[in-house]
Amino acid sequence: MVDPSPQFSTPEQSSKQRFSGSKVLVAIAIGAAVGLLLAYFLKVLIDNTPADLDVRRLRLFYLMVITACALAGFAIESTRQLQEQATDPVYRHPKAQRGRRSSKG
Repeated sequence: MVDPSPQFSTPEQSSKQRFSGSKVLVAIAIGAAVGLLLAYFLKVLIDNTPADLDVRRLRLFYLMVITACALAGFAIESTRQLQEQATDPVYRHPKAQRGRRSSKG
């Protein structure tokens, strides 16, 4: 009898989950919320200093902080999903060995 399943699977067959854009959008929203909290903290900190700064520049600074945190959320979630779907064995470490360094000397 011939085995009907191929010996080598294509990336489409081996990936159990597809890339989820909604998870990425949620990660962007969480990153933006963290950025908003960080921007608020910086606003309170800057407001209680004797420095006299232009309001327009401060608003752009706060926008930059929020955008950077949202972009970080996007990058982290996209990379996580892409690594889950990777067929390369480099990404298929046993969970027990993750984060450990080898004791070879």
